[in-house]
Amino acid sequence: MRTHRIPVQVFSLDHTLRCGQVFRWQKRGDKWIGIVKNSIISVEQEGDSLIAKSYLTPEDIASYFRLDDDMEKVYRQIGKDKLMKEVIARYRGLRLVRQDPWECLISYVCSINNRIPQIVRMIQNLSARFGEEICDGVYGFPGPEKLADASHDELKKCKLGFRVDWILDVAKKVCEGELQLEKLRNMDYQSAKRELLKVNGVGDKVADCVLLYSLDKLEAFPVDVHIRRVVQREYLKNGGISDKRIGEWARQYFGEYAGYAQQYLFHYERTKEM
Repeated sequence: MRTHRIPVQVFSLDHTLRCGQVFRWQKRGDKWIGIVKNSIISVEQEGDSLIAKSYLTPEDIASYFRLDDDMEKVYRQIGKDKLMKEVIARYRGLRLVRQDPWECLISYVCSINNRIPQIVRMIQNLSARFGEEICDGVYGFPGPEKLADASHDELKKCKLGFRVDWILDVAKKVCEGELQLEKLRNMDYQSAKRELLKVNGVGDKVADCVLLYSLDKLEAFPVDVHIRRVVQREYLKNGGISDKRIGEWARQYFGEYAGYAQQYLFHYERTKEM
């Protein structure tokens, strides 16, 4: 492994990795240990620097943490009201991350009707059974071919529950070229979302999560129970509005960085309950 010192501005490693968008990171002392591009990475923040130990290049790490995002511009765009200004001040430096689209898609299929500890276990189980060992007891995320070739019974052993058929279907569509994830990056948001919604098990929330966290669609606004609650309570004052309408409202209200507003509001609402 090499050690890299990467300069950062308007960045909080803790807020970024604690806000619920990623599932393969653990905090150990002052360091965060994770797996990115099937490579182990240890990273800690010292003021305006990230100290990263990894086989990844500094460019890979900077891309993953979206250090190219102009956060002051983001804050000007989404800081439209008192609540958002307060949330931005509280979690200043929280950035979205740029995940691998394939791993992100499977992870968020695992997230359906699920809680974060269970999602983490499912991903660990899939990696241990089908992924390649990186080092002792640490496994990379399996590629689509591995999952497409797996039997239904093998996948059931990963404790995926009713999600087994969906994961098999996703893997086969990717292997057969019916779903080409990287092509979605170059599509507009609505077109890319329509493609994802063709996949069994992928609804509006999962599609928006994949678009936001891995495919650079920063206007995506995933709606779950936390977001539905905070938006209805603080903004729309309407308990009967649909999730689709909430997403449309958010893109109109927050603009091109609605996804950043979503992550700040999600983290705010979720931490209120802890």
